[in-house]
Amino acid sequence: MTDTAAPEAATGGCRGVSPSEARALLGVLESDPLVSCPAAEKFAASGAVPGPEGRFLTLGGPETSLVFVGSSVLPLRGDAHDHHALGLAVAGLGFGPMSVHGRRDQVSALWDALGSCWGPPREYRDSQVLMSLQGPVDQSLVLGGIRTATIVEFEQVLAAAAAMYREELGSDPFAVGSGIPFRRRVARSLARGRTWVGVDDGEVFFKADVAAISPWSAQIQGVWARPGRRGAGLGTGGIAAVCAALQSGRLTPSLVVNGSNTAARAAYRRVGMIDVVDYASVLM
Repeated sequence: MTDTAAPEAATGGCRGVSPSEARALLGVLESDPLVSCPAAEKFAASGAVPGPEGRFLTLGGPETSLVFVGSSVLPLRGDAHDHHALGLAVAGLGFGPMSVHGRRDQVSALWDALGSCWGPPREYRDSQVLMSLQGPVDQSLVLGGIRTATIVEFEQVLAAAAAMYREELGSDPFAVGSGIPFRRRVARSLARGRTWVGVDDGEVFFKADVAAISPWSAQIQGVWARPGRRGAGLGTGGIAAVCAALQSGRLTPSLVVNGSNTAARAAYRRVGMIDVVDYASVLM
């Protein structure tokens, strides 16, 4: 979540969604349940009212245009004109720079405005896929020993998370603020019971985080297997275990993967996941 508090005044015709529009807002979130998961989690916690979990912005009403601003920016409804105006409003209200993610066409439209205000991104991943598990997990695929990590395992999980960060983003997570923001994110995930691990002799060999949980779905991210143990089915078995746990709570599991990551996509397909949404992420 950005630490910059935005005023409630309208900007370029855009404004915050009001509590009186909560029913319409919920309808939009329910109409795209996998993509809207982070926004729906916020709505379930505090409705349309802006707060520390994030806020909703619209141009004319949530039925036609909607962007969620939380720890990142998620466009949810609107055409190119709507997203251009909303992008300028997000930047003009003092948010960011922060990452942007969502349906590929909506991210592109929003980034046209945000990019002009925030400057070049660290990376623009415009060929991602949101995958989802629509049927029950094959229990024969579930890897035993995968469980939620505890806060006392912070250092082991931090080491695994840092290794994944360096591999995925090619940079040092401890370079910014002496690593304090990164450490806080890892600790928060552990405290919320959102990090799943497999551990041997005190060393994490598999890790996955559940980034968001709505009333109907859950988004998995940060999937990582120790390099020396890859190729032995850890990705498939580990994700199967996490998906089984989520399904036991009547949640539909999903995750986002780079289109070029053929190995990961194959592992997720073995679990039964299918491609659902053309996705994109702009990393800042």
